[in-house]
Amino acid sequence: MNKEKTTSQYTFQEVKPYNEKEGKTEQLVRMFDTIAAQYDKFNDLMSWGFAKLWRKRALSTLKRFRPKHILDVAAGTADMCIKAFRLLNPDKVTGIDISPKMLEIGKEKIEHAQLSDKIKLKVMDCAQLNFDDNSFDAVTIAFGVRNFEKLEESLHQIFRVLKPGGHLLILELNEPQKGWLMKGYQLYIKLFVHQTAKYLSSDQNAYRYLTSSMHAFPKGKEMIEILQNNGFELVEYKKFTFGVCSMYLMEKPTH
Repeated sequence: MNKEKTTSQYTFQEVKPYNEKEGKTEQLVRMFDTIAAQYDKFNDLMSWGFAKLWRKRALSTLKRFRPKHILDVAAGTADMCIKAFRLLNPDKVTGIDISPKMLEIGKEKIEHAQLSDKIKLKVMDCAQLNFDDNSFDAVTIAFGVRNFEKLEESLHQIFRVLKPGGHLLILELNEPQKGWLMKGYQLYIKLFVHQTAKYLSSDQNAYRYLTSSMHAFPKGKEMIEILQNNGFELVEYKKFTFGVCSMYLMEKPTH
């Protein structure tokens, strides 16, 4: 793997919530802080209500590796952190996110689940991880990788903090590409999600960003190639619910 940071630009990195002048990360902090209280409902809308099932199915692929220390990137309101602990029973889960408000809600969920001694949350950008090399057995990212302003820099950091033989698990939404499912999805977005989003938040830019970033994000073979070009080896690739969601399970080589 090339250890030097790269500056590759992908279409989805150019998709921003508010304007072209500010950086994407800066805008996303503001956006997610604004919609934090409604984010779980937003996510249910965007995932057709399947988000919980997809998280469970994806995390189940890590069971055979028995990870003891897990890093959850773009942890948001900590749903993936809590689910990872309950399914995989690791010694520790660390969650990071760029939005302080999202993590505040996540901390409340963790306290309610009585897991405050097992799950720790930190405000941190994945492109600048403050962890030692080879620190984690697994890194998970659920519905967050398309929000990365610096994809390859972030993948470089994840590769660095993963132990050799450790695993990267990515779960991301897809926009259907063709046929009746694509037409049905477009109708769902236009008639249901758009109208419901108006009641959830006054920030309609957030709704537009979440849908447009999903449209622009690389998927399938293209995403696998990006991950492989950044040093990871493919273990398993799955599509859930007619391809609406993709799971990428990658491994950091031991050599």
